[in-house]
Amino acid sequence: MKIKFLKTMFLLALSTSALTSCVGDDDYVIPTVYEYAFNEAFSSATTGSGSLEVPITLEGWVNHNETATRLWHARTFNNDPYAEFSSFYSATGTNDIVWLITPAIDLTASTGEILSFTTKTRYSNGYPLTAFVSTDYDGTTSGIATATWTPLTYTTPTTDDVIISSGNIDLSSFESDNVRIAFKYTGSKSGVTTTLQLDNVKITKN
Repeated sequence: MKIKFLKTMFLLALSTSALTSCVGDDDYVIPTVYEYAFNEAFSSATTGSGSLEVPITLEGWVNHNETATRLWHARTFNNDPYAEFSSFYSATGTNDIVWLITPAIDLTASTGEILSFTTKTRYSNGYPLTAFVSTDYDGTTSGIATATWTPLTYTTPTTDDVIISSGNIDLSSFESDNVRIAFKYTGSKSGVTTTLQLDNVKITKN
């Protein structure tokens, strides 16, 4: 009888010890899972290397140079693909106004949409990138000039060779099934030639 009693007490003590172990609350924190209205990391883009530039031709994207022929192209570093442009490699006497525009994104069935992306600069001699949002762009190269483009404020790199997040950009007021995000590089062979790398274009939603 005494042995049975001691055995019962031992099992109770063991159970109590397990329930009051030193495992902290943080060990059970569930990582945040985001819902995306749009997510592009250029992982399916064909990448070039060295002097070989392969223009980005992802489905639905518009890649257009208003004033010359070179386009946004894809490259890879440490197995991480990204979009890139630099006027350093453009022909003498040319200017570059190069647009990279997302496909139409439907934000009518969601709320609280937040845009973010990352950028990195190299060999900086001026900042070349402007970001915009539009709800009336028709997806054609000629339509770029007639669409309404609202400039977006975002965090830009202050040091070369450091990947910087844009921060959270509120898109919740753009309730449309034709939301387009545009990235415009403006430079020239004799002016701004900064290498600009763009990646991880995402829109989270509720």
